[in-house]
Amino acid sequence: MNAMRIYTFLLGVILPVLAAIPAFSGVYEPNKLQVHLRMDKKLFYSDENVSLQVCVKNISERKNYFEIYDSSGSVSSLFTTFQPMVYDMSGREAEITVPYKIENLNVGDFIRGLDKRLVELAPGEMFIHTVNLKELYDLHLNTGYRIQSLFYPSFDEHSFLKSKNELTFKIIEAKQYNKPSEVDAGDHTISPKEVILLTLKAEKDREWNNWIKYVDIEKYINAFPEFVQKYNHANFEEKTQIEKDFIKFVTRERDDYLVDFKIVRESVEKDRKIAYVDVVVDRYGIRFISRYKCRYKLEQYKNLWLITDEVATVMKGVAR
Repeated sequence: MNAMRIYTFLLGVILPVLAAIPAFSGVYEPNKLQVHLRMDKKLFYSDENVSLQVCVKNISERKNYFEIYDSSGSVSSLFTTFQPMVYDMSGREAEITVPYKIENLNVGDFIRGLDKRLVELAPGEMFIHTVNLKELYDLHLNTGYRIQSLFYPSFDEHSFLKSKNELTFKIIEAKQYNKPSEVDAGDHTISPKEVILLTLKAEKDREWNNWIKYVDIEKYINAFPEFVQKYNHANFEEKTQIEKDFIKFVTRERDDYLVDFKIVRESVEKDRKIAYVDVVVDRYGIRFISRYKCRYKLEQYKNLWLITDEVATVMKGVAR
């Protein structure tokens, strides 16, 4: 009789507690989770975060879930469920700075010190994880990078999903703003014509690392018919290789190298998002200097203008 009373008492205590614990009514289907990446821009200044959004969407018709790890005390949960992979344009992985990766710790042992929880997604619902890539990798200025990400729905299964897309980005030096003097308190941003001046000077001096700073490769490639068609029909991996081939093409040693140039006119649209710069360009020729009238299109990225297009027309040559 006493045993029956104890049993009844325990049921009265345990059942309400169990009823208060939320249950996951969905089915674990990792193959029904889709991963893609987002970035707000492709060009970052050195004094700002390089923010990447890893988006996980449930493409199942039922509720689905995955595991995620939260930091615990002084132990960071970076590079666990979400593992971005950053490479330069030659395919070398950037230097990773995540402590447990540097120390070559076993990930299974490492995650035991973290707080694990389940993330439940309704059909069509999306979970977005934002990470600053500077916290994961040692990233250098003026280096083109491409990024994919691995996603581990459950570490216990040692399986992962790869993001459906690949992104590219670059970090450039932050602008240094000095306090304007009482004599000169004007605008110190670089104008479109100054960008063209710096770009053409870099070409003339064969300083290609400086030249590429001011060019949006993804858009500028559309000015070259021999590249644009295959680029538009390429997948993400193929586009990366085409961009590398394109950079080699435009930075090659040319027989008709740049001799001189003169900026003729600058025009900026009212919304200050697009500008045009007209330039007369002289290139070397055996009998004549070839003269072109070039119109450069630039688009604004924060306080910097980048070249996105070029149209050149032949002018009357100049005898040598």
